[in-house]
Amino acid sequence: MEKRVVLAVVLTIGVIFLSNVLFPGPEMPPGPVAADSAMVDDAALSTELDTAPPSAVGRDTVAPETPEQAGELQSDPGMDEPAAAAIAETPADTVTVTTDLLRLQFSTLGASLVSAQILEYESFTANGVGENVAQLIRDGDRVFGFRVAVGGDTVRLDSQPFRVDRPEIALSETNPRDSVVFRYPFPSGNAEFVVTYGFELDSYLVSVSGRVEGIGDRGYSVLTSLGLGLKTNEKDSQDDYRQLGYVVRGQSGGIESVNLDKVSPGELRTAEGGPFDWVAVKNKYFVIALVSLEEGPRFGGLLVMGEPAEHSARMVASIPAPAGQGFAFSSYLGPQEYSRLEAVGRTRDLEHVNPYGWRWMRPIIRPLVGIVMVVLAWMHDFLGLEYGWVLILFGVLMRVVLFPLYQKSMRAQLAQMQVQPLMKELQTKYKDEPQKLQSEMMKLYKEHNVNPLAGCLPMLLPMPILFALFFVFQSTIEFRGVPFLWLPDLSLKDPYYIIPLLMGASMFLLSWIGQRGMEANPQMKMMTYVLPVVFTVMFANFPSGLNLYYATSNLASLPQQLYLSKERRAARHKADQLKPKDRGDPGGG
Repeated sequence: MEKRVVLAVVLTIGVIFLSNVLFPGPEMPPGPVAADSAMVDDAALSTELDTAPPSAVGRDTVAPETPEQAGELQSDPGMDEPAAAAIAETPADTVTVTTDLLRLQFSTLGASLVSAQILEYESFTANGVGENVAQLIRDGDRVFGFRVAVGGDTVRLDSQPFRVDRPEIALSETNPRDSVVFRYPFPSGNAEFVVTYGFELDSYLVSVSGRVEGIGDRGYSVLTSLGLGLKTNEKDSQDDYRQLGYVVRGQSGGIESVNLDKVSPGELRTAEGGPFDWVAVKNKYFVIALVSLEEGPRFGGLLVMGEPAEHSARMVASIPAPAGQGFAFSSYLGPQEYSRLEAVGRTRDLEHVNPYGWRWMRPIIRPLVGIVMVVLAWMHDFLGLEYGWVLILFGVLMRVVLFPLYQKSMRAQLAQMQVQPLMKELQTKYKDEPQKLQSEMMKLYKEHNVNPLAGCLPMLLPMPILFALFFVFQSTIEFRGVPFLWLPDLSLKDPYYIIPLLMGASMFLLSWIGQRGMEANPQMKMMTYVLPVVFTVMFANFPSGLNLYYATSNLASLPQQLYLSKERRAARHKADQLKPKDRGDPGGG
């Protein structure tokens, strides 16, 4: 039984690791947006996405406009290409906004965000310069920027010069909330596009609202950009890019994530499942998410165009602006801190923007991840412990909590050991009668009150917890850049491989002690030596925090394993004292 359990565990973990390597994330097949979301003209969209800056074309269910009405919103009717190029090359003014957490820079061209620095996090890239603060937006890229879709026409505002009411904002305790307003008057003089960004001192949220003034009570759609993908801030940039992708939460509550490398250059995709509560682009630790207001309309669609450059795709979201209301949404620009994302998403699961595990595992893994994250954060904040000590304490506590399950498993194995001599006699007696052997075995189990599955199930029940911990430690920003003892970063591998070797040694010791008092076959003895080596090699390049937890959990299991080994030897001695003449006829007659 132990052999089968070990093999099941090894195969399960092997499938998980291989799947992570071969299949980084679920891929959504391209397809049309749902009928109740914003409708997209694929032909027009393809043309628009082929031009910079990034955007898309879409139209909501609004009444068709007359040519005169549509002309009111022309960004510059009759402008020739040289004039348009001159505007694009016009030097833009920059508006800087500084809070306790963010330093943002907006360009007056398109009222777009051109820089988003996360002040509490460093950039670990080799070419970091200046303050070396984590930056979300790539050089030359822009987030936000707007286009207005009215009827069948789309008006480009993402490269037009806006007027702004102030050049700089610095929030403080005396000024914890503030906003900046960008305005673009249309050349016709009859209408004006207004967009307002709002900020808070201790928040990664930026409120975005806007409207087209001067067109009456007519509905329209607004298109806004998520950029080309987040800038990496990690030492291991390839690992960061492997987790770079777009994520949506659809009307059914399902969360879909697609890696940007899955979108081929020139390929156009439309995210399925809309309208969306939120749309986002994320990497391993950071995220830019556009979140619809709970009382307002949701995002109608997300359109993605693959770029020739690696790890890049243009992403554009559409949101309807109902007649007389304008549009509004929130944007989260910051780290994937579980508590902050949970507060932003409320009932919308924004904390799961970086999905843990695969789709079929998420109904089990996601609740466990939530519990684990709450416990780790509580231990860190309430007990005032460094995260290294938190992982050590958590490893011990998990072993204590799971002790009754392992105890029950070992007790069941002891009961099976006591009837093992009788089992062998039955196997010998009915070796040519498989059905009779099965029947007699069931009688034997019932007579001695032995459940053949009781030794396996308690050991398999903790497996979802172990899987949840694996995914948590793989991409939890709380461990990013956190040193502990000789470890420079709990989110990176141990540079000296001390923790993986300790984990492997403790695993071998547990297995060796566990076989004492048992009649181990050659396969089990081989596994005792092979498994620790396999796991040591497998875990060598995993985050040191993950290895620290497993090593601690193994070491905390030693007293329990010694105790159970002693009981196992006593049970085996008792079984050896049974003589065939004392057992009666094993066949029942």
